[in-house]
Amino acid sequence: MNKTLRLIRHAKSSWQEPTLHDIDRPLRPKGVRRTQALARQLGPLPDSHVFTSRAKRAHDTARILHTQCNMTKPIEIIQALYTFDAHDLMDCLHLLPDECNDVTVVCHNPAITSLINHLNTVQFDNIVTAGYVELQVTVSKWHKLAADTVSLQQVIFRPELSD
Repeated sequence: MNKTLRLIRHAKSSWQEPTLHDIDRPLRPKGVRRTQALARQLGPLPDSHVFTSRAKRAHDTARILHTQCNMTKPIEIIQALYTFDAHDLMDCLHLLPDECNDVTVVCHNPAITSLINHLNTVQFDNIVTAGYVELQVTVSKWHKLAADTVSLQQVIFRPELSD
């Protein structure tokens, strides 16, 4: 059975309060608008399971997508998704529940760029904030996710802003 893996880098975060810990930084207004635009472009995704890093900016990105894409499954925070290492991100993906055939993962750079470049023949310099990469995965169990099981389906790096 094929699976869909939607990898999203969290939207633009605010550095307005320099004393905040990295994990506590919220989205900038621009990040909110860009995520809303991405959600409009993606449309309804009611069957997608949403997994996000515990970082506020990632969780906020996931919440906007969850609401606007009419996702029906609850958002799940996975502590291990708060990583900047591609190997750790891959380890986390390998542990996803096998019954989840459509997965949306909101995570961080440089892990997301490195992982996508490892899995895919098309190479990217950088997955931008609110960047979206959709992969079709030809495995029945997530622990079998590997480069030879993936094909690139869609890339959205600059969703159209309507406002």
